[in-house]
Amino acid sequence: MASRLSNESLMSAFDRGLANFNWQVANLPSPIDEERGARAFLNGLLETEDAESLVQAVEPSLIRHVLLTAGIEDHLEILPLLSTDQMTHIMDFEGWNSNQISASGAARWLQLHKEANPKELFRRFRDLEEEFQMGLLGPLVETFDLDAYEKMNDVDQDDLQRLPCGEVFYKIKSEDPEVRVFIEELIAQALGRDIEYTYSMLAHASYLPPNEQEALALRFRDARLEEEGFVKAEDAARLFLVSPGEDAIHRWTGSNVAQFVERLMGESINLLAAKEVAIAEAGTAPNTAMTIESALASCGQDAAGPLAVSLSHLANTLAVITGVESTNREGQRLVLAHTKGYCNLGLELLGIASAVQILSAEHPATLFKTSIAVMDEIRRRTLDTLEMARLMTPETAQHIRRLLFSRKYGIIMTTLDLEALPLIGFEATEILKGLFNRFPLCPVINATGERMTFKPAYDVRTLAELLRWIDQVKKISPTVH
Repeated sequence: MASRLSNESLMSAFDRGLANFNWQVANLPSPIDEERGARAFLNGLLETEDAESLVQAVEPSLIRHVLLTAGIEDHLEILPLLSTDQMTHIMDFEGWNSNQISASGAARWLQLHKEANPKELFRRFRDLEEEFQMGLLGPLVETFDLDAYEKMNDVDQDDLQRLPCGEVFYKIKSEDPEVRVFIEELIAQALGRDIEYTYSMLAHASYLPPNEQEALALRFRDARLEEEGFVKAEDAARLFLVSPGEDAIHRWTGSNVAQFVERLMGESINLLAAKEVAIAEAGTAPNTAMTIESALASCGQDAAGPLAVSLSHLANTLAVITGVESTNREGQRLVLAHTKGYCNLGLELLGIASAVQILSAEHPATLFKTSIAVMDEIRRRTLDTLEMARLMTPETAQHIRRLLFSRKYGIIMTTLDLEALPLIGFEATEILKGLFNRFPLCPVINATGERMTFKPAYDVRTLAELLRWIDQVKKISPTVH
């Protein structure tokens, strides 16, 4: 049983494609630099004359990311400036634990608002959806009338709090001291601001059917998350349907994907020089290759804003595929690295000289699919080559083709270990596993020449290196002499 669970866990990691190779995030700032940048961004907003308007203009997922990166406790003054939509987005993540409302998570963020401004606790709570309010309070409070109170023993009566009318009492049912303090302070503020609302709120929380409001709040939350790219797993898997990428290759290069990759593989040895000539002819310095980030900077705000949002939604969809939770900060960094990296590769494959033009016409997901379409064609051709060279049996090659079509990367990896390793050896097998990883990786030999690590193929230069490594598989295989 332990062995079976271990194998399933390993295949699951391979399927996700994030944690199964030794590689580093190369196209994102370091965590320290990212924190420094987030702090500077927030401080810049606060130092402006119209800070509230500028803060509320920031895309909700970005403001949440920046707040968490910079440290929310050090930037409490931002909280009262957030819009209702921004706060709803934050609570969609921080106020939930899987499919259940997290009382401690919601309480923490609402209490942070109170630290920024004592009046903010009740205002922010009341701005939340009514279904979320009731779903949060329902399991935490219970009200009793005077008759019920008088029938209780002294111990039970001591657990109750009296409301101003003297005829209604409430009990806090949570044992979490921070949640209890939150409820007490919320009700105290509510009584001071809107006593009728407070009585109605407590009555509804006590007598509405259990979990009904939470289920409604979950439906609304899921709909919002779907709009942001957090779709169901089966829908997220459509990101790896490559026909839009194949269409983009034909649209921008005039070749189908097979013709394009055949030329790409044939020119891999001289590809870097050819690309540098093309860049020079386009009037761009060789060391300033256009990326989606630099293209965003070149666009006007009207174009860059929606494009940045689309890129964020694409990363969210990729997070679903890779199984990364919103609380996994390092996993989120890896997902963002792959999102930008494979969009950059797709952009470069379609044509650096017309990057801004391409970005104005193509969704980032299409750029991502372009990279995957090219990688899939390279994988298929590699299988054909291995089969012809008798480094892989026809049955194994066909099995891997079917697995690639169904995106079963975990089983592909274990199949290579079981079927390819005995024939071609460890080093060649690792090269193939890098190619067949969900996010293809290029081998790198360290300075001593003793250890193979990997780097993502985020540009044509690295893709050319990967093609050269694949070409070496036959030469380094112990069965070929």
